Amino acid sequence: MKAFISVFLFTVVSFYFQPAMAEQPPLTIATGWGAMTGSVVIAQEKGFFKEQGLKATTLSMTGGQQIFQAYVQGKADVMCNTCLRIVQSNLNPSDHVIIGTLSYSDNQMKLIARKSAGITKVSDLKGKKIAVTQASFAHFYLERFLLFYGLTLDDVELVFGGKKEIPGIIERGLADAAMWHGVPIAETKKILGNDYVIFQNPAIYRKTQQLIVHRAWLAQHREQAKGLLRAILKGEEFMKAHMEESIEIMAKTKGYDIKDMAQTVRHEMNYHLSLDQSIFNELEGIEQWALDNNIVERKIPRNYLEMVDYSLLEEVDPKRVSIIRPLSL
Repeated sequence: MKAFISVFLFTVVSFYFQPAMAEQPPLTIATGWGAMTGSVVIAQEKGFFKEQGLKATTLSMTGGQQIFQAYVQGKADVMCNTCLRIVQSNLNPSDHVIIGTLSYSDNQMKLIARKSAGITKVSDLKGKKIAVTQASFAHFYLERFLLFYGLTLDDVELVFGGKKEIPGIIERGLADAAMWHGVPIAETKKILGNDYVIFQNPAIYRKTQQLIVHRAWLAQHREQAKGLLRAILKGEEFMKAHMEESIEIMAKTKGYDIKDMAQTVRHEMNYHLSLDQSIFNELEGIEQWALDNNIVERKIPRNYLEMVDYSLLEEVDPKRVSIIRPLSL
């Protein structure tokens, strides 16, 4: 009888306490204020993280540096950031790893110029002042943009300012043009009225948004990380099936004008969680630019092959991985 009671009590205790024991720890994701993390926003707002058993919280930061600081200070377990921010950082590849590319854009970056300054085509930029944020992706892209059209940074005068300062720089006449995207461009358009021209070219450079985690965290929470990826994939699926609702959610969450968000999502963003071989080309290209322009203190290029872990995404959806892997014997 005593044995029966003991077994019964063990069963009852196990039944009631098993969910608590299996409960996942909180998960904090640091994201930016732009549209590139759309699938994460939708996954959070539609409860897809919760469906995976995750207690996820998203921290929407104003820029890549703020996202990075939240991550390295331990305020976030996961960081959504660009390859440029990864290159600029002092992250040790042995401690941090990219587990997925969230999205990409071939034409997010725009150069807006004042027509009354005599700018109607790219060649008219020669000798003009261009506002840009120093050491940002816009700075990197501007150099590639000018080279594509036969110009160099020596052909223009750069006016550096934070992205929130860009519209004011144009309004005060301190620059004739600006390279950025999103809110700074939208606000500059309002300032200039009809006195502007915008240049975009999808053939210059692809910008991506990466998902980065601590290796130590991943080692302890691998199943949680897989749930993270599954929820993001479901966010993607929802966006494809319910585009209008997704745009409304993102505009509200990010504080964007809904027309600007619709333009960005429909015509500039590609949401496709993946890991592609081209990630190394992007990282290495930005790395060389950073070294050449003394953006980083190191003198020897990093080996980014050590900073990408495709095994997790391969377990979740192998079709999403197209990185060249060594042949197994």
